[in-house]
Amino acid sequence: MMPNPLHYYRPDTITEARDLFEQLQRANQRPTYYGGGTEILTRSRLNDGDFDAVIDLKGIPELHVHEQDGSRLRFGSVLRLTELADRDLWPFLTATVDRIADHTTRGQITLGGNLFSTLPYKEALLPFLVSDSADLTVATPDGVKQRRLADVFDEELRLDPGDFLISVTVDGQEAKALAFKSFKMTRQDWIDYPLVTIGTARREDGSIRAAFSGWSSFPFTSSRVNKILSNTQKPPEERAREAVAAMPFHAVDDIHGSSEYRQFVTQYTLARMLKELEAQS
Repeated sequence: MMPNPLHYYRPDTITEARDLFEQLQRANQRPTYYGGGTEILTRSRLNDGDFDAVIDLKGIPELHVHEQDGSRLRFGSVLRLTELADRDLWPFLTATVDRIADHTTRGQITLGGNLFSTLPYKEALLPFLVSDSADLTVATPDGVKQRRLADVFDEELRLDPGDFLISVTVDGQEAKALAFKSFKMTRQDWIDYPLVTIGTARREDGSIRAAFSGWSSFPFTSSRVNKILSNTQKPPEERAREAVAAMPFHAVDDIHGSSEYRQFVTQYTLARMLKELEAQS
């Protein structure tokens, strides 16, 4: 049972959802948006939620979009991870989300829920971090706005209170041109939380980009690390070793693995990924 009563609302339009959020705030309630609901339900049962009203966004059609819209690939924020994988509109994204949790749980977790998770991993973000063209479509008090991912991501996606994510888009040609590898390394079972998840992509000009989850308390990419990985004058093992040494954040030390073990796993995995990427040339 929920320890505290929650008020539940299910709007049908973007405008209705935004207006409802503001109305609830004016009534001194503490609303939150609801997509898949896995974390909200868990936090409510643990009496760990700072909300007393949920606005279920799953009734809004624009948040379910899953298509190539002109030159853009568009992914609605309430799409389940299983839907993303089954449709396979962007194989890089599919390969990444298909290792998050187990199949049953992926059938509940939404794209937006993963991107805004209170957990540090947010692995679905990795393909978008290595893309030049990733944009967010966001509902705001002034209407629907486009935001560059690079402009709103600073250790986490930062939207203004009351705003919510409608969809994420990337340029279809860029996505198609990226040769990619995605690996999740765990201590034991393959569905465990990651020691590190790495998404790497080789661009048409031969440069390599990588994004990391599990290494620190938030996902990230690093221009310095990418420059090292792109230097094909050096063998993959040397580049991987230098990249790990150049990481902009310290590797975390937690119950899943020590900092030293994470460094070892990351270096080994990066070298393997570079070899496989370059074998595709």
